[in-house]
Amino acid sequence: MAGEINGTNILIQKGAVPSDIFGQMEATITFGGAPIAISNKSNGDFITYLDGEASSKQMVITGTMIYNVSDNYESIILEAQDCTQDDYTVTFPSGESYTAKFTPSGISVAIPHGDKVSTSFTLSSSEPYVRTPQT
Repeated sequence: MAGEINGTNILIQKGAVPSDIFGQMEATITFGGAPIAISNKSNGDFITYLDGEASSKQMVITGTMIYNVSDNYESIILEAQDCTQDDYTVTFPSGESYTAKFTPSGISVAIPHGDKVSTSFTLSSSEPYVRTPQT
């Protein structure tokens, strides 16, 4: 199959001008949005949705990264505790990226004996996100 990419880490950058690398992580990205039902009796028993529209549109990134001591890492911990938003850019190895205001939450730090310390968290978009196509 042509054009596939290997499952590699994605790059997370933080700030309105994303110059600082926040970290690399393994992640799952979910695009949410519920279709809007416009069914009526003329549709009988079938559901009809409004074409091209959805409610509750959101991008949710969940992932795990290696614990680090950067200022950006520390700020995401504080943002999660205070439920504050900041600008983030998420870039895939293919060059595809997403930029949006995200709210971090669900911070979980795993501290295994004799192995790397890792942090899991969720970034939930607030407001529209901007997609840059792969290069």
